[in-house]
Amino acid sequence: MDQHLTDAVFAAAATATAWIRTNLGPRTEVVHAGYTWTVELPASRQGVARIVGRDGYGGTEFLDVPASPGQTIGIVDAACTALRPTPKPADASAGPVFRLQRWDALDDVWEDRGVFKGGRGQINAGFAVDAERALGSGPLRLFRDGVLVFADDPAAWLADAV
Repeated sequence: MDQHLTDAVFAAAATATAWIRTNLGPRTEVVHAGYTWTVELPASRQGVARIVGRDGYGGTEFLDVPASPGQTIGIVDAACTALRPTPKPADASAGPVFRLQRWDALDDVWEDRGVFKGGRGQINAGFAVDAERALGSGPLRLFRDGVLVFADDPAAWLADAV
């Protein structure tokens, strides 16, 4: 195969965004010069990228053309970027987020007692507040989407407890 052609295929693989995981290693297909080229990285994480085949109008041809280590670095980077899981955006329709905190008198800090979200977030936060009050565990405060809903005064609570 012509070196310019293989260099162009490996360059296209280094910018590929559609990769799949196989038991043979990550694999992508790139279209260049009228063919669909299959480029594969080794599953063993050792070795170089390879062109393992090409499909065209005349059929499929199986190949084994190794990339240089420098070309492999770019291809590995493209594969890692494409296969990295993307974080899911927060679902605004899920409802508000409630955060319940209790005053820890020993450490003089507010400690988290629970985060409640989703359709039942407000109901579950209400149950948690009632449970904490029943236990008499200390002053509480509740936030809704980061905005204070209510807060007990730790000094007043400690004065009542004495």
